[in-house]
Amino acid sequence: MTTANFQRARTAEQQDQRRRDILATAHAMLDELPLADISLRELSSRVGLAKSNVVRYFPTREAVFLAVLADDWAAWLDVLEARLPRADRRRSARRTHELVSGAIAETLAEHPRLCNLIAASQAILEHNIPLETARTFKSAAMSRTQRLAGLVQARMPELTDEQAFELAGISWALLVGAWPAANPSPSVAAVLDEPEFAALRVDFVPTFAHALTVVLDGFAAS
Repeated sequence: MTTANFQRARTAEQQDQRRRDILATAHAMLDELPLADISLRELSSRVGLAKSNVVRYFPTREAVFLAVLADDWAAWLDVLEARLPRADRRRSARRTHELVSGAIAETLAEHPRLCNLIAASQAILEHNIPLETARTFKSAAMSRTQRLAGLVQARMPELTDEQAFELAGISWALLVGAWPAANPSPSVAAVLDEPEFAALRVDFVPTFAHALTVVLDGFAAS
């Protein structure tokens, strides 16, 4: 991928285009390579800029991928909104819990790049970033967590604001653990295919959906 055909980004519009070019290249590279294999130098080369030009927009490699994470998170929420069940008082509470949890799990599984980035966020991506990058990302994270809470609460109005927000936060925490466990390295996957280790396998969608359903059941019981 190459940048727009101007030498220097002088105007605000050109600067915004250059930022979009960098992020589009990062998106494409993440679909080809593991996060650990992508350096800022390689990203700069792919986008057609010197590394010094890229850091004008993103001070570190981690800052680039936190921006990709924020974009992918927003895109996933758009998909989820269309897939969540409508509120229906005739449906049992337990069935609603299952449908909402299933929709969250299934749509996340359809967005592996997002899941990989979330799994790497706190251990890797939130390090080696300046204060302002951290503030920008956490602001985006707050707005997206609030949106997820609102989407769930619209389908389950019996949830309090606190419960809906807590569920959204628990979803993030569950993903950080469940996604890597369900997508192990080839050597670990080979071992887990052996019958004696079958109980250690993690199937992401049913595991994640069941865990969220249990949380919702707990909220209802309380």
